[in-house]
Amino acid sequence: MTQAYEAGRALADSQKWEEVLVLAQPYAERDDPRINGLLADAYINGPDSIRDIDKGLTLRRRAAEAGDMRAAYFMGKWILEHEPTDAQAKEAIGYIQAAADCGMPAANYELGTIFSSNTYVTRNYNLAIPYLEFAAVSGVSGAAWNAGIVYSRLASTDPSLMKTAGPKSMYWLLVSKRKGDADASRLLVEIQKSIENSAGHEYARNWFEILEKETDQWAKNIRPLAEFNCSK
Repeated sequence: MTQAYEAGRALADSQKWEEVLVLAQPYAERDDPRINGLLADAYINGPDSIRDIDKGLTLRRRAAEAGDMRAAYFMGKWILEHEPTDAQAKEAIGYIQAAADCGMPAANYELGTIFSSNTYVTRNYNLAIPYLEFAAVSGVSGAAWNAGIVYSRLASTDPSLMKTAGPKSMYWLLVSKRKGDADASRLLVEIQKSIENSAGHEYARNWFEILEKETDQWAKNIRPLAEFNCSK
């Protein structure tokens, strides 16, 4: 079963959905959550010849409720992308939360953006930050940028947090720049120009040199991620 799933997942990663279906269907009667999740992906993402959204969603929900956190994440994503009611949105966030709490980086990123966006839940930057940082440490694209922005917004809403949230905002923006994020690069240039205008070129240059060193030191203290302890 494990070998069949891994082979099927490799085919899915290559978008070979018809081959996924052929490989996984013989195992469907065993009601294994991994196989159900694989079949769901094929029915939902495959070409018209095999596409069956209703069947795919039924299998994805069954896999999610049986503990397949990959299926839970994509079930939650699918619901949120299809104009959910308040009750459906709550259900979707529950699926994503389960996957995030198990350590799935993409689910952590999704949950962090949900808590910071004020779309389906009341905006809460303090809740958003741990999920975005987890995703950023995991290397999820865009997570470092978003962590930096959310820290900045948190500091702007509560000036008493400026001394703690302000530096972390800059650290994450600098990490994002180092990863090649153009938005982070542009924002840091704007910040440097603003400091130059108010305090002079030399002060701004020294300030950013210190920031680079602080970021390096801070990054060394980031702890390794907890192991993913749920079904993938």
